[in-house]
Amino acid sequence: MSEIEVLEYLSFKMLFAVICGVAVGYERKINDASASFKTQILVCVGSMLFTVIPNLAHPTTNSDGFRIIAQIISGVGFLGAGAILHKGNTNHVFGLTTAAWIWFTAAIGILIGIDHGPAAIFVTLSLVSVINTARKIEIKYFSEKNKRRQSDKGEKKELKEVA
Repeated sequence: MSEIEVLEYLSFKMLFAVICGVAVGYERKINDASASFKTQILVCVGSMLFTVIPNLAHPTTNSDGFRIIAQIISGVGFLGAGAILHKGNTNHVFGLTTAAWIWFTAAIGILIGIDHGPAAIFVTLSLVSVINTARKIEIKYFSEKNKRRQSDKGEKKELKEVA
């Protein structure tokens, strides 16, 4: 492949990877979470490049793409582990969602690297929508603030019944 062909080949993949990284990064940013725009873009583009580079380096040889994908997953798992924090003597663990998003973004980069850019955009936008809906449900029904509100309502109801 000539340099022009390589640039043309990579430009569409880069575009898909940046779009997906921005979509995930935006979701993380509006929810005030760590690992937002820059991290997600870098993970997505990096995963895509690691998937594509062996084919660019030796297009005639049959490289074992599955080994490369396995190494990406392992490396990104290590990166995600750095995002997970355990707070003191409590059972509170922070950063699991951030770690999962990093892992997901790497998978999207791999999907783009194996020539499925439109599918990667579809999966990314679908998951961002699902996670935002899940977050709203979680806040409405499972948050500590909501639990306190429900218990306050119960106490007020009991007081009215007693009076």
